[in-house]
Amino acid sequence: MYRNTAKLSMDTGAVSHGRQRFPAAGRFVFTAALVLVCAGAAGCGTTKGAGGKQRELVLAYDDSRSTGTVAFPSTTYESVTRFELPAGEHRPLRLRLQAEAAGSLEITIYDSTPLETPGDAIYSTTRDLDKQDLSDGRDGRWVVEDLMEAKPLKGVVWVGIRKKAGEPTLWSSAVSSGQCYIRNNDPQNLLGLLPTKRTPMVRLEVAP
Repeated sequence: MYRNTAKLSMDTGAVSHGRQRFPAAGRFVFTAALVLVCAGAAGCGTTKGAGGKQRELVLAYDDSRSTGTVAFPSTTYESVTRFELPAGEHRPLRLRLQAEAAGSLEITIYDSTPLETPGDAIYSTTRDLDKQDLSDGRDGRWVVEDLMEAKPLKGVVWVGIRKKAGEPTLWSSAVSSGQCYIRNNDPQNLLGLLPTKRTPMVRLEVAP
């Protein structure tokens, strides 16, 4: 569930069973950038270009302003963000997220189906959040999950986050990107992808 400090904001219109139409990813990637890191800096696994410089792609839809939170009513509710990578394969480096409350999260990267929905799991990991991981939404503190063991990514991938234990929450921004959804995987109460009007503070970093 998404909570705004001023107003709850969610689009509860159902997603059609046919092929979904997504806005062009570039229109909403406020933070997507080609990051040049000096050769001596941390960041092994990035691509080295001319002069020994390293390059990464940082994919995100937020505007760097945390104004609300994402909560998880149960362990079956999942926040899902769609990322469309540039052409070719890319090595996953890390996932950054901004946590508001402690708990345990299950993080899963999914392939995409022909109908543009989350498909098979590509990579899954658990991240425990303690008080040192938490941000007040303005301090620039991010949780960083290493993805170096995941296989190369290409095309469209989905990043799903759900709670595993405790009551973890993530910060979100007021950006309505058209790329963020919630769903419920409970067999007794299945809920397909529902678009949200808020964007969780989640960023995917890959090496081209």
